[in-house]
Amino acid sequence: MSRVQPTAVSTALAAHHRRLRPARISAAVFTGLLLLTSCGGADAKDASAGAGASADAANKQAEAPPAPKKVTDGPLLDFDLTPGAGKTVGTGQPVSLEFDKPVKNKAAVEKALTVTASNATEGSWGWVTTTAGKDRLDWRPKDPWRANTDVTVKGTLTTVDPGGAHFERDLDRTFKIGRDQQLTADLDTHRLVVKRDGQEVKSIPMSGGQPVPGRASRAGTFAIKSQEEKVHMTSASVGGPKEYDVWVNWGMRFSDSGGYLHQGTPDSQQYVGNTNHSAGCVGMTPKDAKWLFDNSLLGDLVTVKGEEATGELGGVGNGYADWSISYDQWKAKSAVK
Repeated sequence: MSRVQPTAVSTALAAHHRRLRPARISAAVFTGLLLLTSCGGADAKDASAGAGASADAANKQAEAPPAPKKVTDGPLLDFDLTPGAGKTVGTGQPVSLEFDKPVKNKAAVEKALTVTASNATEGSWGWVTTTAGKDRLDWRPKDPWRANTDVTVKGTLTTVDPGGAHFERDLDRTFKIGRDQQLTADLDTHRLVVKRDGQEVKSIPMSGGQPVPGRASRAGTFAIKSQEEKVHMTSASVGGPKEYDVWVNWGMRFSDSGGYLHQGTPDSQQYVGNTNHSAGCVGMTPKDAKWLFDNSLLGDLVTVKGEEATGELGGVGNGYADWSISYDQWKAKSAVK
């Protein structure tokens, strides 16, 4: 029962007297007032205990650390966060923050971020350098995400000093993992095998990179990074000599060095299913490329393998190549030791 102070009782009693004539005040009313007065009373021991509790609460409040203040010094440090809010992505999609300027205090930024999954998912942050030389922080699960997992990313970055700079926005984003689909492009068999939830659903004839310097496909495991119905491709765009300048359909990029899954050009269709003849991409027939495009998600895993592939990955930051190294090697890329 809540304690009522005597002054409140006196006020309540006075109010009753004003509203009712004494002759009409019933015994029940008097009984209620007496009970109210009784509940409101406290002996010296109770009063002393209450005062002590209030003093303890005040001391604890005084001892609580002040709330962190926003950091405003230095230039603005911004970032792009992938995947987008509310998106459904494949089981290989990392949580990825790509920064527009170098991050000096990587450990402080990493500590400010959390990834929470709807099931028990082990994973780790890791820092990589993109092919453009930018700092990127990815959170990769130990194993591919389980299908239908809900993921939340949070971070109070505005109170973090990343090293002579500041952030102007915090993070609170959710996304969903879809079905598990993984692709294997085998340059030896000239087949792209599509497995969904562990079962093979399609084997697609393909042509990989010609096994010569500058044209061979890069071996590794990547997550699909973008989907484009039409892609303008030139060899100069990836640092090579100007050997080709073409438009291709149904492109899905998996590396920043020009690795795509796409419809092969008309003059390359003769090599699909029998010879590796592209400039590093995985080319298919128009029908198969369209089917794969329509049935894939950003974040689906793509493994490129075969004797005619080159081992020159170009770094883990070449696209989402986080999966091209072991989990122990990945954890070593964390700035928090």
